[in-house]
Amino acid sequence: MSPHETISVKGMRVLELNSYLYGVTTRLLMESAGAAVAQVIRERFKDSLRDMRVKVVLGKGGKAGDGLVCARHLTPYVRSVEVVMVYETLGHKDAQENLNIIKSMGSVKITKFKPGFDLSSDVIIDGLLGIGVKGVVREPIKSVIEQLNRSSGFKVSIDVPSGIDPDTGEVLGVAVKADLTVTLHKVKPGLLKAKDYVGELVVANIGVPVDAELCVGPGDVVYRVKQKPVTAKKGDGGRVLVIAGSKDYIGAPWLTALASWYAGADIVLLAAPYPVFTTRFSPEIIPVMFDEPYISPKSIENMSEHMAKTDVVVIGPGLSLKNPYLTDTVIKIIDIALTHGKPLVVDADALKVLHKVREERGLDFKGKAVLTPHLGEATYLLNKSLGNMVEDRIKAAIEISKKYNVITVLKGYQDVIAEPSGKYRLRRGIGHQDMSRGGTGDVLSGVIAGLVRRTDNLFDAALAATFINSLSGELAYMHYGMASPLKMLKFIPKIIKDPIDMVNELFLLKGGDTL
Repeated sequence: MSPHETISVKGMRVLELNSYLYGVTTRLLMESAGAAVAQVIRERFKDSLRDMRVKVVLGKGGKAGDGLVCARHLTPYVRSVEVVMVYETLGHKDAQENLNIIKSMGSVKITKFKPGFDLSSDVIIDGLLGIGVKGVVREPIKSVIEQLNRSSGFKVSIDVPSGIDPDTGEVLGVAVKADLTVTLHKVKPGLLKAKDYVGELVVANIGVPVDAELCVGPGDVVYRVKQKPVTAKKGDGGRVLVIAGSKDYIGAPWLTALASWYAGADIVLLAAPYPVFTTRFSPEIIPVMFDEPYISPKSIENMSEHMAKTDVVVIGPGLSLKNPYLTDTVIKIIDIALTHGKPLVVDADALKVLHKVREERGLDFKGKAVLTPHLGEATYLLNKSLGNMVEDRIKAAIEISKKYNVITVLKGYQDVIAEPSGKYRLRRGIGHQDMSRGGTGDVLSGVIAGLVRRTDNLFDAALAATFINSLSGELAYMHYGMASPLKMLKFIPKIIKDPIDMVNELFLLKGGDTL
């Protein structure tokens, strides 16, 4: 089974929700899943299926819905189909709708499970617990699984045998021992470690759009960004230190700092030269003022304590190529941050000196940085000219990630988010060409930093932030006729709260329908 490509539970949840962008709802995926399982069973038993009895044993989640669709698709080809209900009602909207369909069909018998109920049948379909299972299996499902295992018949599990942790393969107290497991879309990693329970493994195509897995979408926000717990205290949402600005560029630092705050960071410090603070004040942001027009290594000498207390450091926006100390300043910030084990988000002018730094003294971010170049800045990083075709951009982003050992977000008409392993995702379909305006990239850097504390890793933060930034830009354009960075800020918390609702708002603004 090792050659099978795998997908984690989180990865599967992400692409299910991302499918929504392409008009493929969870109801459609459920229909495809149940039909695919039925087709596998038909191909397995062929003509002998006509004389067979089938029992479909249901829990109350999405897997129960898959089982109900399977029951409906098998009905014309078997002797009888019986649906065995553990619960009176189902907790999944799509599953309940499929139950209503089955109830309207006189050809399918519906039975309530009771202790000691004989589940024996020619084929027994496990529709109890899916990839959402958490913790040790409890009653009444525990007794149902035990009874199912004692019953005679060919046992088919949908997606994963109930009671097996899909990611680890751990038996959660008790699990179905299947003869055949029909897993959906891709193999869940745990199945490769639980062969005694999985039986034969078949992978079923359920029609997930390729772009739902290749491109970022609302699922990357819902399942990668953790919501703050009700017990949250100040700092739990993240502490961000933005080191940015100069006498030449006073707006970019504010956009980055405010974007971090709007993305949910609890505490945002903006360390910048004094001109940055003479024209604007935002009470949400804590100022750390340098008494000089450009940030210098001397400015950074007293920043070690601030870096030790922060979760992530942002450098670059507005530093200015006119800064006579730029290279030395960037080196010092990186050294102090990495010494404290703090991840960095590196943008704008800071990117333009990294190749020189690497050539002169070596530079390995050890996977603890996100670089956010546009194509011009990418040429500095790789010290060569680059093409702008999507294939060129993917190659460049991966090359940057490998060269500097970082996550790369290569910004442009299609963003590329890459990691050193060569894995990458794209952003397309959401976003607007008016985001070529200055400042939108500063917002992106801030959003990435603002999500670091509430995501599992920098790649997750970059994926979620890229979608949030692009959707906020297109919403700003549709509402105000321009992708103004300041206008984008107001949409960031709304997207994090409910990305599907904001996608629907965009669909309506563009004259379409919600899904």
